[in-house]
Amino acid sequence: MKSLLLKLFTVLVALVVLAACGNDESSNNATQNQTPNENQANTTETSEQQEEATVKIVLSKDKEAEILEEKEVEINEGDILLDVMKENFNAEDQDGFITSLEGLDYDEENSMSWMFSINGESSLVGAGEVELKDGDVVNFDYQSWE
Repeated sequence: MKSLLLKLFTVLVALVVLAACGNDESSNNATQNQTPNENQANTTETSEQQEEATVKIVLSKDKEAEILEEKEVEINEGDILLDVMKENFNAEDQDGFITSLEGLDYDEENSMSWMFSINGESSLVGAGEVELKDGDVVNFDYQSWE
């Protein structure tokens, strides 16, 4: 009796494994059987979704007392903030930290520099280490660090 149950169990496990393998192959075949135009359409849709991601970038002064510029910028999710800033603004950096934006430079004598926040949270790293996501709001504020 135990031998019969063991054989039945073994056959049942084998059928489940074969059924699972068959499902993987059929889904792979469905993808492979798509026409080149269908594959291209899927790739285009993915690219368009990535291209539609945007962030809002605000340049301000004196803890947002004065708004210098506001711009909505298209990005691909995962783009690095420093690269996006250099593409869309007159920006300079040193070791991944922005030192100049639109002609306002780091000013040690007057203790002024660019600080930034993302979605209201001050960043603890330089712009060269920040990956952007769709909908982010980035604020660069030229302010005293004292």
